[in-house]
Amino acid sequence: MKRVAVIAGVVLVNALVQALCVLPGATPAVGGGFLGLLAVSTVVLIAAATATLVLVGAPGVRRPRVVRALAAVIVALVVVAALTVLSPLAGAVGLLVAIVVASPAGNADAGALDGPRSFRQHPFRAVLLLVATVLAIAVAMVAALVFGLFVTGAFGAFSTWVVGGVVLAMIARGWARLAVRANGSSGRRAGPAPDRVQKMRLR
Repeated sequence: MKRVAVIAGVVLVNALVQALCVLPGATPAVGGGFLGLLAVSTVVLIAAATATLVLVGAPGVRRPRVVRALAAVIVALVVVAALTVLSPLAGAVGLLVAIVVASPAGNADAGALDGPRSFRQHPFRAVLLLVATVLAIAVAMVAALVFGLFVTGAFGAFSTWVVGGVVLAMIARGWARLAVRANGSSGRRAGPAPDRVQKMRLR
């Protein structure tokens, strides 16, 4: 319960900062004010996404991988932003892949490949979660569109980031937990069972 409260706090703080960055009404232009707000918005977004990846991971014996989560967030943002410039559809597909790959990055018990590996280890769960992820991205986009049309300004931005942050945090948690399952399954299949090893030694 405490972990959920911290995640909610991260989502709210990020949404508040993003809304405050919209409040001055700076227009996209090469100027000190706009570039400063853009820098603040980007840094806070990266910090919030990194904290979310660390918090949504299943608790393990080892410490969470903060640096790995930070690297995954930065790479994901750069790739998704570049794809979005080319095409909104390409950006949505890139976001989908980024969620699957990056979600386990903050967990010491899973790696980047464990997200895609879950389709082989737990195909039914992975497909259901993939469908849920597609629906979540669609909900976040519709929410952004609705708030952009009917709730403008800082409050609209705050509401959009809250909805998007909550939805993506829930989806990232699902992929992180599934990646741990996939890693455990592959680890168990990688070698003989402990009792079998003990019998081999006795012989």
